[in-house]
Amino acid sequence: MADKEALIREMAFPNAPRSSPPGELPGGQAHMLITPERVHQALFSQSIKKAPGADRLNFKACRLLWALDSPRIIGMARQCFRLGVHPGAWKTAKGILLRKPGKPDYTQVKAWRVISLLSCLGKVVEKLAAGLIADWCEAQGALHPGQMGCRRGRGAIDAVACLVQTVHEGWTQKLLTGTIFIDVMGAFDHVDPYKLSEAMEAAGLDNDLIRWTLSFLTNRRVSLVIDGYKAPEQPIDSGLPQGSPVSPILFLIYIRGVFQAMEQQVPGIKALSYADDIGLVAQGSSVSEICRQLEAAAKAAIEWGLADSVKFDPKKTEAILFSRATSREHKNQVQEARVQVGDALVAFSPTAIRWLGVLLDPKLTLKAHYKYRLQKGQNTERRVRALCKAQGLPPGLAWRIQKATAQSVALYGAELWWHGQKNCLEGLQGLINNQARAVTGMLKSTPLGPLIREAALEPAEALLDSKQRRYALRLLGLPQGHPAAEILPITLREGDAHAQPGEQPLEDRAWATPTRRGPWKLGMGLARRLREALTADPSQGFERTIEPGNRSIPLDFRIDSPETAMQLASDPLSGIGNTDLYSDGSRLDDQRVGAAVAYKPLIGPWRSRLAPLGAGFEVFDAELIGVVEALEWALAENLRGPIRVFLDAQAAIGRLQHTQPGPGQALALRAHDLAKELQATGRRVTICWVPGHKGVPGNEEADKAAKKAAGKPRTGKYSGISLAHAQRACTEAYRAARANWLAAKLAKRAQRASQAYYPPRGWKLDPMLANTPKHLARRYYQFKTGHAPIGAYLHRIKARDFPNCLGCSRGTETVRHLLTNCRQWCHQREKLYAGLAEAGVKALQDSEQCPEARLFQDPKATTALLAFIGAIREREDNQQAWEQAYKTDNWGIEALDEGEREGEG
Repeated sequence: MADKEALIREMAFPNAPRSSPPGELPGGQAHMLITPERVHQALFSQSIKKAPGADRLNFKACRLLWALDSPRIIGMARQCFRLGVHPGAWKTAKGILLRKPGKPDYTQVKAWRVISLLSCLGKVVEKLAAGLIADWCEAQGALHPGQMGCRRGRGAIDAVACLVQTVHEGWTQKLLTGTIFIDVMGAFDHVDPYKLSEAMEAAGLDNDLIRWTLSFLTNRRVSLVIDGYKAPEQPIDSGLPQGSPVSPILFLIYIRGVFQAMEQQVPGIKALSYADDIGLVAQGSSVSEICRQLEAAAKAAIEWGLADSVKFDPKKTEAILFSRATSREHKNQVQEARVQVGDALVAFSPTAIRWLGVLLDPKLTLKAHYKYRLQKGQNTERRVRALCKAQGLPPGLAWRIQKATAQSVALYGAELWWHGQKNCLEGLQGLINNQARAVTGMLKSTPLGPLIREAALEPAEALLDSKQRRYALRLLGLPQGHPAAEILPITLREGDAHAQPGEQPLEDRAWATPTRRGPWKLGMGLARRLREALTADPSQGFERTIEPGNRSIPLDFRIDSPETAMQLASDPLSGIGNTDLYSDGSRLDDQRVGAAVAYKPLIGPWRSRLAPLGAGFEVFDAELIGVVEALEWALAENLRGPIRVFLDAQAAIGRLQHTQPGPGQALALRAHDLAKELQATGRRVTICWVPGHKGVPGNEEADKAAKKAAGKPRTGKYSGISLAHAQRACTEAYRAARANWLAAKLAKRAQRASQAYYPPRGWKLDPMLANTPKHLARRYYQFKTGHAPIGAYLHRIKARDFPNCLGCSRGTETVRHLLTNCRQWCHQREKLYAGLAEAGVKALQDSEQCPEARLFQDPKATTALLAFIGAIREREDNQQAWEQAYKTDNWGIEALDEGEREGEG
């Protein structure tokens, strides 16, 4: 066991050479940024299910300590950064071995990863450090723009999307694009704490953060746990602990220099990375030119690594050349070309290679990625279906598992490849159909419309369109300077209403045309998909965001209970010595929006200030604009302070409480700037919540003025489309696509079949059914759609020679017959009717054509129907026929269409 421990420790915690320790650093200012809100977020954002460290104090206990004495935790965290100390008790880790996925031989030490279980209380401080360091880096621009991962708003798909867009833009300019992918060997394990501190100092980080980092990474100890054996504690000389919240951002700082070294020595090279996976992109008119650029960049990276104790893994180095050329000469050049990386010669792969989970093929069709992901999703769905069947999971739990596993696996990277391909649509729809059957337990012959709707799953086309629109919307919301934000055409982001001739590329407007002809680029496809959902004119551009840095919030906030807030806003005595302004926003039926501010001077009537916004904004935006207008009014007219601004939108108040990129950021920052100006003259600003439409005079005046403003023509002060409006437009387009798909499927059914099924409102699982045992929920869904193992259905699939009811021998055994006429279940039916009456459901009428459809559509009737269906005992012959139905129910689409035409579907 000791030998095994030594091998693992040598692999996971190597004795890397250390540089000289830095000199003593003076104190900094970062500790002043430790606020109660930051500490609360750092503690409560971490799951209570996380394993504790050697002290066995978990996050649940830490939360109890917070409830008991939160000032102690806040003071402790603040002093850690002020003194530049991470307590030694928190630096002893328990090392747990985990398998690295996809390794062929787990007898090798390198096939395992050691995760450090650290003190949970220490992780709160580490989480604070991660947030402070990340914010500082973003504010100072310390990291390379192409460094993705471990940073807010920079995911793996963003890195791949940047690569795809670069290739597409190169093709429009008739350029080839070559990429080489290199991997940092050891990554976290070989980080030198002293060199890291030098990198942090060079990046301009605050001394408090540098001193704390040095303390965090020095004098560490670990006790490995191997097969239940706990080894003695051993010192660790280098590396970042895997499992710490702060390790990823520290690693990015550590390797930031390699990107600068490559781009300085090789002009034109583009670097993209996700943590330790680095992609070097070169473009040129010939294969040899690309090889020269990639070789020079790889040489620069290796030379930088030698000086900074970073090595690259030659076994994981791959290269690919993206080209649409089909000539034999070009193919020979690509096959013969080699890129020298260190001592290795790397050939361009003729097939797809995986980078960040996406299979990239030389022609960038992403067909291989689609097929691989679909197959993986299908395999996952089969395993989940077997689990649901074996465990009898209720529909709600099965739905969550199916969405979180099979569907997310199959759709990974769909933003990049989807542009309306029918074959891809059919494959994904087939997966969703199988998911729906696993969730509901419906039979194979159930028509797709009722099947998908009752399972609360989305049709494939609506799902793919929405995924692309959401990604385009996310790109729009990224701060300026983010590399992925440049994927979308500038004419979409900034608009072209005020562009001068020649200022914007001519082809950049192609997204606004309905045709899809011409050279296709990822950004153009995303822009066109987003444009399909918009109802407002995008020629003025969209709301933009920035990286705010560490800004203070110069506002006070007061959100009381409704009763206290009403009293505060209505009591004249509470306003003595203050200036009270009331803001509100309103939207008319024609989607025009307006904002207004109301103010009552000491002498005279109410005064108001209007801000007509027109289309393209939401009430959320109008509420924020109302706050901005109120503060501008207070400055312009030199209203006496303190200033209190009352509004009835808690979402807008929440937006004013932070500065992160997203909808309303520009308005929140503008309000903060105005508040600082007022504060500089001794007028403190407080944002107060007041309940809306409760008769508060100021709020009612502002509401009337906002409606008046919404009816006026739009002014030029506020232009473009807000991100909040674009989000709502995408949501409405998604809902409309689902509804249209369902309507089209139901319209294909015969009239009698259509009348026998009414889809429920909305697109969610019935809450009652979601928690119903699977065997009962399955029968409910089958009865609702009419595809159930009863006489009419069993006769149709030839599992029984006649459709008559075996219980009473009176007519055909249908769902309606069981609910209204069957003598065998008369006592159960009496209880059903009593339950329906108690729930307030209209009694069944003989004159109704399809009363069962109305009952199953009404959520108030669900409980009574479930009780009735559960009370019906299954006859032995029905049970045998049911099993036979599952075996023989293999209808093709032709038979299904025929059944619908006959009114049986």
